[in-house]
Amino acid sequence: MKLTCQKTELFEVLPNVAKAASTKTPMEALAAICIHAFGQELELTGYDLELGIRTQIPAAVEEEGILLADSRLFSELIRRMPEGLLQIETDDHLKITITGGGTSCQLPGMRADDYPDLPEIEQAQGTVIPQSLLRNMIEQTIYAVSLDETKPIFTGELIEMADDVLNIVALDNYRMALRTEPLPGQEPMKFVVPAKALREIQHLLTDDSENKNPCKIRLDQHHAVFEVDRYTVYTRLLAGEYINYRRSIPENAKTEVTLSRRELMDSLERCGLLISEKNKTAVRFQFEEDHVLVSCQNAVGSVDDQLGCDMNGEKMIIGFNNRYLLDAVRAMQSDRVRLFLTAADRAVKVMEADGDGAIAIIMPVQVRR
Repeated sequence: MKLTCQKTELFEVLPNVAKAASTKTPMEALAAICIHAFGQELELTGYDLELGIRTQIPAAVEEEGILLADSRLFSELIRRMPEGLLQIETDDHLKITITGGGTSCQLPGMRADDYPDLPEIEQAQGTVIPQSLLRNMIEQTIYAVSLDETKPIFTGELIEMADDVLNIVALDNYRMALRTEPLPGQEPMKFVVPAKALREIQHLLTDDSENKNPCKIRLDQHHAVFEVDRYTVYTRLLAGEYINYRRSIPENAKTEVTLSRRELMDSLERCGLLISEKNKTAVRFQFEEDHVLVSCQNAVGSVDDQLGCDMNGEKMIIGFNNRYLLDAVRAMQSDRVRLFLTAADRAVKVMEADGDGAIAIIMPVQVRR
């Protein structure tokens, strides 16, 4: 193999590809990046059997070839090379030499014979989603993904297209996040993507406000492929039946409260300074006609806030896990948020004050009356 490419173009993509290489595996091949030079391109692939990321950059290829390089070492060497053109070549012993700007570095390569093939997805068309929309929907929901590995299906997010509406859902035993957006003209689909893959996809998605390069999604029974600009992301899907999440959305609220998102976040962040694994404390909310009293007290100290609000319905006292409520409020994007309360021991619905596309559901915790 012998090729020349721009250092800036190579280093721009390497960290993203490297995230799909395994960091905990006895198989050297899975901890490597696959480097394939052919035509006028340098193709780079990382794949740990669950997540794969592949991309190409322009290159002047003198000798085609394919081999593996240690993901961390290759990335770090490229990062520390001088700016400008880099020449990458290998010898008969698979030794990789990187030359540029008066600097030359070498590292061992490995044969690519044992590198696993990426999944072949037969679906030709699939679904097309604007990049900015998909990124926004992931940002507003991924915080609620479960960390409980005994229930693998909930360690990912449900992506569902039905009746010209796109829904993305994440949940665990104590909370749920739902983001809904009209998206006509797409094929129906329903699948669950691991959170790790979605976080990498979210990182690759751009604003693309003019929707010139939408994200394309193709599926088979076990895998999904996300095409994002120059990257192709392959992910294993989570198997199992996702619960009917709509049944978890509370109806017939007795109290509706609207208040400043920023003020509520500031109050919860103050309370969070007192809370730790050693000092787990619920935050107490007392809803009155035109204000809400927020309080948190433990051995570390106390916080007492009074926040202005607009309230319709019954006065109520309710407690929250501070982090769960704060995550939900942070994910909202309007200046004001709405809380819908039914009872002190019933789930609470949180929404943006000026929209209904984002919904968070949080189970309360017991506090003193």
